[in-house]
Amino acid sequence: MAYKPNFMYSLLPEQYAANPVPSLDEWKQLWAAWDTVTLQMIPREELLTKPIKLRNACIFYLGHVPTFLDIHLTRATKEALTEPAYYPQIFERGIDPDVDNPELCHAHSEIPDEWPPVKEIMNFQQRVRARVKSLFDSGVVEREHAIRKAMWIGFEHEVMHLETLLYMLVQSEKMLPPAGAVTPDFEAIAREARVKAIDNQWFEIPKRTITLGLEDDDSDHITKRFFGWDNEKPRRIVEVATFEAKARPITNGEYVQYMTQKGIQKIPASWSDSTSSGYGTNEISNGCQNGLTNGDSSTSFIEGKSVRTVFGPVPLKLALDWPIMASYDELASCAKWMGGHIPTMGEVRSIYEYVEALPAPQLVHPHPTSLSISRPRMWASNTGIRCL
Repeated sequence: MAYKPNFMYSLLPEQYAANPVPSLDEWKQLWAAWDTVTLQMIPREELLTKPIKLRNACIFYLGHVPTFLDIHLTRATKEALTEPAYYPQIFERGIDPDVDNPELCHAHSEIPDEWPPVKEIMNFQQRVRARVKSLFDSGVVEREHAIRKAMWIGFEHEVMHLETLLYMLVQSEKMLPPAGAVTPDFEAIAREARVKAIDNQWFEIPKRTITLGLEDDDSDHITKRFFGWDNEKPRRIVEVATFEAKARPITNGEYVQYMTQKGIQKIPASWSDSTSSGYGTNEISNGCQNGLTNGDSSTSFIEGKSVRTVFGPVPLKLALDWPIMASYDELASCAKWMGGHIPTMGEVRSIYEYVEALPAPQLVHPHPTSLSISRPRMWASNTGIRCL
């Protein structure tokens, strides 16, 4: 009750998406989150390490985020780049592995023989942030379409890289927990989750016509509207057939069952074989966890494995009801084993609209984003399986 976080975000769309352009206060909240991760959770001596081989060293992201924002503000204002003006040469583009062959990477900024000093990068970051503040103070953000869009692009880009840094850091053995944050009672959370656990049922999502994408006409400088990336345009109408979807995410426990029944040994990158956590080892529900009993081969599989968190490794036995975090290929294979597939964009949108249209008392689950896999509505016949 006495703990006050360094930053807070509303969970209400009418607050966190009240306007197309983030406010200065929202920028300050984001900067507080960014500083918590970069200045408190990464030891200085680890800034030059690569927790993920096909990504840049952590120090790159300290310079990349303000450089990307400065590039877009410069284009919008037609003013000069913030000094050092050579930063785009090394910080403009990160490493992006090829989807089909992760050993190959798309074009990216040159990696210098030696990165700039951390103090120099931090000073540059502060000058870019001051540039953002001055644009708000002058009122130009409200007047100029190009600047509004640059602000939105920069804000969303920083949010995305905050996620990038976190999933990189949880794979590092050197990451520090967020300073001042209260360590959760993972055993108590596990007991509560076990009591509240529900079966992962299939629910029918009826056929519907949905709208994907949005119109973001850069020649229209008057209309107050939300912005989109290039792959979100143009707006189009899509017919989505009837299908079924699971009501909640695939859990770690269900993924264990998938692995043991398929004989898969390679664990997701979000897990580890470490047993060095300081948490207790008491069973959480009389020898039965998420459907896994002591007589099940899954139980022995769980022992010695942990889930990586920002507070260090948490025993897998305490995280069986957590949503699984794994690669696309791993999740696609698990979804297929469960009788479905990862939802398409159209199916996800259809789920959202279906749930939003339900009267509140009939809601199966209040968070439509938690529906994790789907499948066509089917019936069996002698000739195979047919989709409705």
